[in-house]
Amino acid sequence: MAQKKPKRNLSALKRHRQSLKRRLRNKAKKSAIKTLSKKAVLLAQEGKAEEALKLMRKAESLIDKAAKGSTLHKNAAARKKSRLMRKVQGFLQASRAAAESGVGA
Repeated sequence: MAQKKPKRNLSALKRHRQSLKRRLRNKAKKSAIKTLSKKAVLLAQEGKAEEALKLMRKAESLIDKAAKGSTLHKNAAARKKSRLMRKVQGFLQASRAAAESGVGA
């Protein structure tokens, strides 16, 4: 006797569609976080403190929102924020020190 062709599991197909949508949404959020973080670091390197801090705060907000929505794990979010702040503050302090030594000379 011939075997019947198995039917597709509709709930599995729906779950797959949902996972693809979520993947795109999560990817967009992570990409936005990376872009803002990089821009903040670049501005800090150039010594543009006000703009760098503004972007850093925006990136921090996006990271918190991503962690709230389970796009990022809360510990990963905390780590990203910490590293970003350390980088930006380090560059800003270095540019301030360079400016002060240049003025004092």
